[in-house]
Amino acid sequence: MESDDISIIEAKEQQAVDEYCRQHDVQGLIEGLVTRYLSERPKDMKPKEFFAQQLRLEMLAGDEAHLVETTSKVPGYALRQLFEATKKITAEIVPKETIRVIISESLKLLNCDRISLFVYDKRIEMLVLNASNLEHPIRVRPGQGISGNVFRTKQSVNIADCYGDARFDQSFDAATGYVTRNLLAIPIVDFDGSCLGVIEAINKLGDGGKGFGQVDEILLGNLADQVSVALHNAEFYRAAIVTSERANALLQMLQSLTQGLGAQSLIFSVATHASTLVHADRCTVFLVDDRASELISHTTDSAQEIRIPKTVGIAGECATENKLIVIDDAYEDARFDPEFDQRSGYRTHSIIAVPVKRPAAKDKACAVIQMINKKEFDDEIGKFDEEDVQVLETYAMFVATQLAQSTLVTRDSSKGPGNYEEFMGRADSDGHRERSGSKQAPLMEEIQEGEEGDD
Repeated sequence: MESDDISIIEAKEQQAVDEYCRQHDVQGLIEGLVTRYLSERPKDMKPKEFFAQQLRLEMLAGDEAHLVETTSKVPGYALRQLFEATKKITAEIVPKETIRVIISESLKLLNCDRISLFVYDKRIEMLVLNASNLEHPIRVRPGQGISGNVFRTKQSVNIADCYGDARFDQSFDAATGYVTRNLLAIPIVDFDGSCLGVIEAINKLGDGGKGFGQVDEILLGNLADQVSVALHNAEFYRAAIVTSERANALLQMLQSLTQGLGAQSLIFSVATHASTLVHADRCTVFLVDDRASELISHTTDSAQEIRIPKTVGIAGECATENKLIVIDDAYEDARFDPEFDQRSGYRTHSIIAVPVKRPAAKDKACAVIQMINKKEFDDEIGKFDEEDVQVLETYAMFVATQLAQSTLVTRDSSKGPGNYEEFMGRADSDGHRERSGSKQAPLMEEIQEGEEGDD
């Protein structure tokens, strides 16, 4: 590029900058900020911080003026209703109760037939729909239907005729027989600009078929700001409850480990506490029998013994390769065997398998803790997240020694390979164990700590 061309471009850029400064009175703004700074001379604030603060105050003043302008269009009784609804919503912190109050207060404020509250769950990357006509929430993908698009674009939508709008998903109406005539959807935007969800008012009552008006938009828009605060508080409460439950479960687990439990009781205790720690629907603890190349255990919901080859399935791979396995959808994973689901009618969704590493040989697993179906606060099935992984790996370290020392099964050589008898008692004075089980008891291999390094 020639130097003359560069000069022309630079001149045009400078001309554009000068024009912008004139239109927006940039010089006057800078002079005003400098004058204010020199006048106040704040001792604990640098010029850059002072200027940023002044600009924020001006922006807030502009927002406040806009709020006064918009709320002036709202009747006094409606503003009082908005104030009362805000007080009730922000007073709640329990997640389910918060959602219930948001829906009930929004119904009264908007005078509509139904309210739908979509809350985005980062763990499952879905919008969880809570509605005034639903006993249990359902899930919606971001971008799906009107609510999904409002969430993605953060733009409000007011539709007077839903069936005449191509964005409206009629599948919900088709499944329930309900007819959605009109709706108003407002994004719930956080203070940092991220979208927490969508609140949706459906079928305005007493409107003569006109749908939601400007006053409804103002009311629901202002209420959505308070809903954002309430959802934040509810999430903090949920996190605190989860932390408390996990701490209690760990404490109970540590107490149980000091009681000298037999192998079957220990497995049940470990599985029960693990389920509580990560809110799993089911848990199985498999003990590794290297001599028979099997995994042996019981589930928490039955006394039936489970024996599987060590090289088979998700638990088998976890034990053989001594690695963590996390699966969001079991039926999308080739390692999953759906036979149990087909026989029992149970539906396995999410799985996490954690190896319990031998204290004397960290490269080998003495057991596997396998969790099935993460349960969310709404009792729906979710996915295991990184926090669950960290908690279970820590838990596995706690129980490793006890599981390694309590897999009290010895080979009965007279019955051939693969036949074992369980001994649940403590060693007697001669170093032998007292029998407290039977041939029908859980069959587990005894792992001596002194032999672990030779396996």
